[in-house]
Amino acid sequence: MTIHVTRKSLLAVSAVVLFLAGCLLGSRLQWLGVVHAAASANEGVIPKSYGHLVAAIADQIGTGLVFEDKEGVIRFVSINGMKEGQLNRYDETPTKGGIPKSYGHLVAAVVNGKGTGLIFEDAEGSIRFVTLTGEMEGELKRE
Repeated sequence: MTIHVTRKSLLAVSAVVLFLAGCLLGSRLQWLGVVHAAASANEGVIPKSYGHLVAAIADQIGTGLVFEDKEGVIRFVSINGMKEGQLNRYDETPTKGGIPKSYGHLVAAVVNGKGTGLIFEDAEGSIRFVTLTGEMEGELKRE
């Protein structure tokens, strides 16, 4: 008994074998990439002097963390621990890009199409919506 294999059959079998090998190898490499990404996410360090974590936001550059310290300084930190920015607070004399301490404590941060917004609440319960440049967008009074 003689088995006659045509070129087309050999080509078809070879294509199927290569396809299966590519699928298997591709799934293995993807799995290794996920493990590597998860391991590198634990390498960042954030100083305790940055204060307490107020919010986590997602923007164009990735996930960001927002901290507020005892003096009210607001710091933006990337997920790998790199400081991305800082907003200082002031009592009486306005500073460029600063936020008045009278606005109270930072309670949340949000990202929308216009950019990042900060939400503050003072001791009287007033809620203020402020841009990153320090401009107040709105205020709500609580009764």
